[in-house]
Amino acid sequence: MGVPKPKSKSGKKKPARPPQQLTAEEHFENAEMAFAMENYDQAAKSFRRALDMEPENLEYLEGYGSFLAETGQREEAVAVLQRAVAAQPDEGFEKFMYLGQLVEDPAEAVASVRKGVAILRAYMQQHAQEPAPAEGSEEAEEHAMEKQHLDATLASCLCALAEALLHKAQAAGEGALAGVEAEVESTLNEARGLAPSSPEPLQALASLRQQQGKDEEALQVLRQSMALWFKPAPEEPEEEEGEEGKQAAGGSEKKAAAAAEAEVRRVQVGFPLGLRHRVSPAAAAPASPANQTIVLLFSFPAQQEEDLGSSDSDSEMEFDSDDDDLPSYEFRFETAKLLLELDESVEAASQVLEGLLDENDQDPNVWLLLAMCCQGGGDEEGALGAVEEGIEVCKRLGLPKDDDTYAGLEALQEGLQTLLKDAAAQQAGKKDN
Repeated sequence: MGVPKPKSKSGKKKPARPPQQLTAEEHFENAEMAFAMENYDQAAKSFRRALDMEPENLEYLEGYGSFLAETGQREEAVAVLQRAVAAQPDEGFEKFMYLGQLVEDPAEAVASVRKGVAILRAYMQQHAQEPAPAEGSEEAEEHAMEKQHLDATLASCLCALAEALLHKAQAAGEGALAGVEAEVESTLNEARGLAPSSPEPLQALASLRQQQGKDEEALQVLRQSMALWFKPAPEEPEEEEGEEGKQAAGGSEKKAAAAAEAEVRRVQVGFPLGLRHRVSPAAAAPASPANQTIVLLFSFPAQQEEDLGSSDSDSEMEFDSDDDDLPSYEFRFETAKLLLELDESVEAASQVLEGLLDENDQDPNVWLLLAMCCQGGGDEEGALGAVEEGIEVCKRLGLPKDDDTYAGLEALQEGLQTLLKDAAAQQAGKKDN
């Protein structure tokens, strides 16, 4: 908390100054405060006013570029961040990490992330060469905490590099993966050594194993990653033996058969499993209807309130009680997507997605994946309900009909309605017979 300002002699608060009387620094501070409070319209105005007054201010450029990236405004974010890069090409790793997520050319993305990692490494080497404070002192404790934070940040950036390399190989086509496998493996091993308690390196390794066609190993590695943060909801007690137990067993068999049948029907509907982009929580807010759909796959570990921070919100039951230990919203979305592609059961993916919706129910991509979960578990009515919720969110956000997510939801809605109609007709035919 800041020092309280003295009241005027009259005892009344001084009236707020109009925007035209504020300094550039005050506009920038207002922008950061508005962004933190999710007032995106006001944040954008204040960022622009600060830059109008000091267009070459690097702090303002990087801050505005980060804001645009986090709120899904890809093209403008790239333009602003590239201005910052041109002005300061060898310092400030964050802008390079953002650009690595935003640029469309995979080779350019890899180059940008490499640059960010190199700048961060150079800073860490400089930090390591500083004289060590006296052992046991308060300064020594702060120094150790800063090193731990830097190690975790570098680990996250290395995971982003691994993801960028995998995306580049995927875009290049068959055979390209062999050219990056060794580097991805070594990069992720280094990341795990730097941050052994982070789930990021293991989840990135699961992605690698999946691309290698090793789905069983990918699922095992993904579960190891989830064990670091995910706590499954307790299972319901089993029914007692006897007639009730037999009925429960029969019900389980029916559920398994329904799930298998639903999997066949899911493929028939043609739902796009390879969803690559999504709206970030900020971009999905009603205040930003015109945003592009992007996902930032890396995150900076939180250290202090004034640092880059964490956007994780409260959650219940299925997650550990310490919410600060939860991975980012985007990371957990990717977890759910991998689970749907690798795991025959949809239970864990459903719990992850329900936790995301508890934090933000205005993300149509989460509703899309939840519909997949319901359908994969044989609950087609639940799937249709999730699809309809997602479509309503798309309408509220003002997304165009040709948006990938919107189009996917409508295609799935049509397929589910047809399947439910056919199932109802078959059931009616059995009764007539």
